[in-house]
Amino acid sequence: MAIFKCSFHNHTVLSPCGEITMTPEVYLDVLQKIGIDWISITDHNSAKNVLVFSDILSKNGIKVIFGIEVQTIEEVHILVYFKNINELLEFSKKIEESLIIKKYDPEKLGYQILLNENGEFKKIIETPYYGSSSKYSIDNIYIMARKYETLIVPAHIFRSFGLIKQLGIPPKLEFDAVEVKSEKEMMKAKKLGFKRFIFGNDAHFPQELNMIACNVDASSRTFEELKKSIYNNKVIPIWQR
Repeated sequence: MAIFKCSFHNHTVLSPCGEITMTPEVYLDVLQKIGIDWISITDHNSAKNVLVFSDILSKNGIKVIFGIEVQTIEEVHILVYFKNINELLEFSKKIEESLIIKKYDPEKLGYQILLNENGEFKKIIETPYYGSSSKYSIDNIYIMARKYETLIVPAHIFRSFGLIKQLGIPPKLEFDAVEVKSEKEMMKAKKLGFKRFIFGNDAHFPQELNMIACNVDASSRTFEELKKSIYNNKVIPIWQR
């Protein structure tokens, strides 16, 4: 077994609310300095930049769990982690097609930048708007995601666009974990019946990458090992180190 330094909630230049410097080159510079070696890329409502980040970071010793952050019709953010990149891209296509806001002004709401295989700017995506809600409900997203080998995790549940913040009570769905941001939040979540947790920086800017969110006790950096660590409570937040 080994202890890996991790953060499982990060955005790239594809997310309209992300800084335009959130490229693989900047990720490498920041993550290597701090020693993070296992992350997930979870852009809003699209996975179009996941593969290039995975390819470039993996070649430099940083493993990437394939992910996406979906915004449901209830305006709740749900992180979905995938074992298989092709399944993620198929799911991502369905989410993009379901987004309510199609056209938007990048100058006002932020650029959605697609990267090429070298991590360079390829084009600005002007439709759909990835900051939009999907037409799908939480229940819909849950059913859709469960068709694949996935981990389904409501993001920052007590904060803006969080499950509890938006709905007040947890739905009757068996999530693999929930994301919390502090020990106080974790204790509140346990009182609501949540038992498993994951941690990320929700990084939109380079300075937000510069923090280890959690340590994971696992034999390797794979989807299967992450799932095993979550279910065995071996994902340890920084405040418990």
